[in-house]
Amino acid sequence: MALRDQPLLSEVFDPLSDFRPIAGSAYVFGSLPEDRSEHVQAWRSLASGVEYWTIQTQEENRIIGEKSTGEQFSVSLRSTRELKNLWHAYVGRDAYLDITGLEHQVWAPLLKAALESKVRLAVVYVEPAGYAFSRTPTEGQIFDLSVEIRGIAPLPGFATLTESVQTEDLFIPLLGFEGTRLSHVIEHVQPAADRIIPVVGVPGFRPEYPFHAYIGNKNPMLETEAWQSIRFALANCPFSLFYELESISKERPRGVLRIAPIGTKPHGLGAILFKLASQRGVELIYDHPVRRAKRTSGVDRLFVYHVSGLFGA
Repeated sequence: MALRDQPLLSEVFDPLSDFRPIAGSAYVFGSLPEDRSEHVQAWRSLASGVEYWTIQTQEENRIIGEKSTGEQFSVSLRSTRELKNLWHAYVGRDAYLDITGLEHQVWAPLLKAALESKVRLAVVYVEPAGYAFSRTPTEGQIFDLSVEIRGIAPLPGFATLTESVQTEDLFIPLLGFEGTRLSHVIEHVQPAADRIIPVVGVPGFRPEYPFHAYIGNKNPMLETEAWQSIRFALANCPFSLFYELESISKERPRGVLRIAPIGTKPHGLGAILFKLASQRGVELIYDHPVRRAKRTSGVDRLFVYHVSGLFGA
């Protein structure tokens, strides 16, 4: 995909009730047992002329849902044809993909299919007011966010077959709070210590969050000495992360970039966009965590990322 030379393509709504999808658009969303996934219902009746697609079931390889027109859909996340058929009526039209209540393995292939189909796509994300602290905190596990890790596997539509010199590959983990996830991914990838370039979200959603990220990932960062190579990108901005990855790629032009989106969802979005745009070998390393119910509380700002604008749409 050809890139358009544009700055950050984001809108911020605070309070989030100020946001309305534009008439004639589609709004795709899922639900979680969290306060911040209820925002759609709060203004759904106030935004007229919008077709809502509710993803009711999120499986490993399939989604099942219903449109506000009454039409039901069941789509394989590993079928490019089925994914593009889902978007067919909105080619050249406006649509929103709300990733707040969707798992990575769901929103990533939906995003890819929409962009390849030339849908004018904007991605919506709602920040939580806070995260649930663990009642029994340990090193690398300050917050109570995940139940388990299902294991390393490609996101649907993003399997990569690359030939590379292992010693020249770069490993770029996008850090969150869970050091156990970073340790798991490092164990799987086994990168050379001097080829690890972590990215921390700074500023964070809240001022203290970067410090939580440092504390949560302390052990693997010390063991690999990767703390010496840390880079920074705005925690709530996929475009900030995108441009930071571009900078890293230009500075270290050899080898495959292996990116682990284990931090914020906006950073995950930035990694996906970089993968779609890059002419270089890029592999996404994802560990598929099982998220704990009620892991966040409250709602904060709503962000709209005009991702199609990055590709000239």
